[in-house]
Amino acid sequence: METRYTFDENIVSDLYKEAFGIRPREEFWVNWNSYSDEEKQVSWDQMLDFADRAAENELEAQIEAEYDLEDRIQFMKSTIVGCTREDAIRYLHDVYDTRGSDEYLEHELGVRYGYISGSLKVGY
Repeated sequence: METRYTFDENIVSDLYKEAFGIRPREEFWVNWNSYSDEEKQVSWDQMLDFADRAAENELEAQIEAEYDLEDRIQFMKSTIVGCTREDAIRYLHDVYDTRGSDEYLEHELGVRYGYISGSLKVGY
């Protein structure tokens, strides 16, 4: 029976970055190049696990940032006469100097892309 490996030499650097937030350094490559296919597969699988956890943590942080944003918007609406959600978002664009770019504001606020424009359908 032939062993099937799923690791990919061409994208291992990308997976490492997803898992750990930085590109692999020379020491990683020295080790990686000395590994057998079995050892590479074990390392690959561990990086996949780390990348999954990193993605889950990022999503949790983005959702928390969305709650914080909604609190800020509600505060502005309750303290500024006639302030709408759109007015509050325009104000935030000014504060963060995003030149009206929703994507840039989303990045600055740490929310998921599409949240401000409404293209992201959220249900929590």
